[in-house]
Amino acid sequence: MSQTVKLSDKLSGVVESVKDNSVIGRKEVVIKVFHIGVGTPSRKELVEGITNAFGTSKELVLIRRVDTVYGAGISKVIAEIYKDKETMRMFAPAHLVGRDTGQKVKKGGGKGAQQQK
Repeated sequence: MSQTVKLSDKLSGVVESVKDNSVIGRKEVVIKVFHIGVGTPSRKELVEGITNAFGTSKELVLIRRVDTVYGAGISKVIAEIYKDKETMRMFAPAHLVGRDTGQKVKKGGGKGAQQQK
């Protein structure tokens, strides 16, 4: 596909693939992000850039994974763009949703952890 996108002033990228997963109701996007001379972009920067590039809402973008090659200034970003919040709530892992929106998700399993009812 190789569509070039500008994610921010410091970041540009090449869309390697866009897969429309109509069964789940999301687009699965792989972008190669170039950030030469700058550190790995934050999830917040990536969400804002993908929101602008694909014309969607910030609440519907989930960064699944960011892989950076040491010293190269190139990262592979795997993201998902959901059609609505309900679909995202059903299919996306809660810890990733909380991570991208800045909310803290309480982890369980430790001493004093509460069980969900």
